Parts: sequence; C-alpha cells; structure tokens
Amino acid sequence: MEWPKLKNIIIILLACVNLFLLVLALHREHESQGYSESAREDAITVLWNACRIELDRDLLPEDMTLPVMVVERDPELERQQAAVLLGELSDDGGDAMRYEGALGTAQFYINGAFSAEFHPGAYPVCEETPEDFSLTLMERLDIEAQVVSADTGGWPGRAVVVVQQSWAGTPIFACTATLVFWDGELREIQRDVSRRLPGVPQPLSDTRCLDMVTLLLDFADYVKQNSRVCSAITGFTAGYTLDAQSEPTQLIPTWRVTTDNGAYYWNAVTGEIRPEQAES
Repeated sequence: MEWPKLKNIIIILLACVNLFLLVLALHREHESQGYSESAREDAITVLWNACRIELDRDLLPEDMTLPVMVVERDPELERQQAAVLLGELSDDGGDAMRYEGALGTAQFYINGAFSAEFHPGAYPVCEETPEDFSLTLMERLDIEAQVVSADTGGWPGRAVVVVQQSWAGTPIFACTATLVFWDGELREIQRDVSRRLPGVPQPLSDTRCLDMVTLLLDFADYVKQNSRVCSAITGFTAGYTLDAQSEPTQLIPTWRVTTDNGAYYWNAVTGEIRPEQAES
C-alpha cells in the first residue's frame, strides 16, 4: 500500500479513537452530573423527613469554590489606614498600636480589631447620609464594604451604621465596623465590635471544601442533636469567617445560611455549624 493512503487511514483511525474517547468522557460526565443531582435531591428529602425543614431545590447553590486564604498583619497598611483616619501620626508601639493625629486617636490590634475616637468637628456630615458617609470613609481606607445595618432614626442627633468588609466581592462575615454619629458628625468607630483584614489575603493551596450534600446532611444531624427549631432554609451566601487561632490568620470558606428562624454559619472545610450570634 502506498504511504499517502496508509497515512490517511492512520489519521482517520486516530480521529475515530479521539471521537470515541470524547463521547465516553461526555457520557461519564453526564452520569456524574446525574448522580450529583440525585444525591442533592436525596439530601433535601432527608432534611424534610428527619427534621421537617423545607428547602427549595432552586435555592441550593453549587459547591463552594472559594479557596482557603491566609492573611498576615501588614504594619505599613495599618499605618496608612491610621493616617487616613487621623492625619499626621505618632504611635506608642506594642501589639495594640495606638495612633494619635490631628483628628483624634485610633487603636489597631494584631488580630484586625480596631477602633477610633474623633475630635469634635473632625468629620462633619454635610449633604451625605450616614450610610453614604460610612462607605466613602471605607473607600478612602481602601476597604471594600457594604452597609449591613443602619439605625438612623435619631439623625442628625445620633445614628449607628454597621458596614461589612468584602474581599474581591466576597463578604468577610467577621469583619464589620460600627460607626457612631452624633450631632451631624462621625464621632467614633466603636471598639470591641469593629474588625478589618489586617493585611492582604493570599490563597492557601491543598485545602478542599466539603460538597453541599455532605453539609446538608451535617445540618440535619446538627438540628436533631441541638433541638434547633426552623421549618425552612431561605438562602445561602458564600463568604469567609476568620480563624484567628491559626498563625497566620486563616480565612475559611463558609456558607451563611438563613432560615425562617435565624441564620447559621456552615464551615465548608470542617463542616462545623454554629448559629450566627456565636460568630465573633
């Protein structure tokens, strides 16, 4: 047989083999998706049969894709943010850094906690609302944030705005700051309840998240063991909680799960579940 004809036959055979392998791979992927969907439906059924908790299949998200991240304290970032808040600085040093400036004083802690007290007249709120003013200040600090609650019923007397930090569009559930306004101006960032990321997060490799089926079954078990009362899961939000006990601090992929009777945090790495009020 002439070589050109033989070469064409070989090419056709290789093309047929590749096509067969592609069809086989697509078939296996389809089967895998079918098994996954079936497992999710079964988990929803178990949740209802065991705990009488409803979950609309359309609310169920895909599995967690966020990576575990680590964040280390960045003294330069801390000092820059303090300067934005206070102007020209002096500090005392130590684990809790105390900064002083023309506009007031602030403290930044190694775990990301921070607070500030401002002199009268330092931050008047003119035409903005307290919510808009809070977001503008966070933007100046290079902190991506959203307002999660606002008590402005006494404005322009007293108002309290709580903002939550995000990273690349993903909420950091533990990183909230409480801004307190008096008589038309910002007076403090409240201590003990305000926290920021102390540095720039970096992805941590080789850590996998649990699939949604496992987490649903874990929640069913948690509800039964703790006698938690709810009748429906109403939403899922993917975000991060902080593991401040690790060194450096880790950002753990976590689902915030709302129900008709409160919200819960589902640790997507360990499966740990805790009610929202336990988050710190």
